[in-house]
Amino acid sequence: MSDQYAYWLASMQGISSYVCRQLFSVCRTAEEIYGLSPSMLEKVPDLTQKNRARILDAKKTWDLDGAWQQFAASGMSLTSWEEPSYPPQFRELADAPYGIFYRGSLPQPDGFRVAVVGARMCSEYGRDMAREIARELAKHDVAVVSGMAGGIDAAGHRGAMDSDGETYAVFGCGVDICYPNYHRQLYYEIERHGGLLSEYPPGTRPLPYHFPKRNRIISVLSDVVIIIEAKEKSGSLITADFAVEQGRDIYVLPGRVTDALSSGCNKLIAQGAGIILSVEDLMEELFLEARRKRPDTACDKNFAKIHNFSLEKEEQLVYGCLGILPTGFEDILKMTGLNTQTVSRILAALMQNGYIEEIFKNHYKIRT
Repeated sequence: MSDQYAYWLASMQGISSYVCRQLFSVCRTAEEIYGLSPSMLEKVPDLTQKNRARILDAKKTWDLDGAWQQFAASGMSLTSWEEPSYPPQFRELADAPYGIFYRGSLPQPDGFRVAVVGARMCSEYGRDMAREIARELAKHDVAVVSGMAGGIDAAGHRGAMDSDGETYAVFGCGVDICYPNYHRQLYYEIERHGGLLSEYPPGTRPLPYHFPKRNRIISVLSDVVIIIEAKEKSGSLITADFAVEQGRDIYVLPGRVTDALSSGCNKLIAQGAGIILSVEDLMEELFLEARRKRPDTACDKNFAKIHNFSLEKEEQLVYGCLGILPTGFEDILKMTGLNTQTVSRILAALMQNGYIEEIFKNHYKIRT
């Protein structure tokens, strides 16, 4: 990728991801797009006259090398469709942004991430629960994603950093703008413990209509979305809607039916969202999610930590395939790739040590 051309395309005003796809239908790189003549732009399928004019004007007014040098010296970075570093989850979006601006680092492609979001004007109980949940997630190598807003978002970020874990904030403005401004210390801490991400170019102001769009990035970047407190009409429920569309599971903290801060969460429960009954139960549920979505890493890495005992690698592999619901012997064979004799021996040892139990013939679950 020629960085200065990618920066030019990602920063162009009024050019949506749909228009970028039109351009990339005839070009392979941003540099080739920059080199399109007026007559060549006429031949781009379905490209409107207004967008052709925008592209030509952007070439005239943009200082290609100067703008890039200024950006490169700013401490910010850029990845794009053209780069292998572009987060693969974003490619799931029909309107995936061409460029992602960031400070700090990008999330690891194969990492397990959980969004922790909720009300800005939250209760102390909600704030404490968000921080405790995020703290436990980080202890088990799960990165926390949120939006750096006041209240629940900030508590989630801080909880992850309490355990020296990774956390990522997605902005509805340029990543060079700390919003809200009173979170400046949090802004720098998140940069050191993960990253600050935005599809909006530097200098973009935090306009209200940017934030609902920002929420689709939070949910698609996460494997699971946790909502701590939310009114019936709130940005958190917009995130939940995106999560459902994207096939993410949602867990919510229940509350009193008379509490406005719980009305949105209780409504999500009625619609089938998972219920957070305790931090311990939530960690169990999230491990099952991690095993389903990251079978190559979750069994070996996360679950033994939750239960604080040491197992050999093959034992971890078998144990990691079990949850609070029974799993059949044949399924364990398929998930582990081990032979029948080895799996039988390990299951017998795990039962003898009290880690698992056989609920009915050849069906096993963890002992809770």
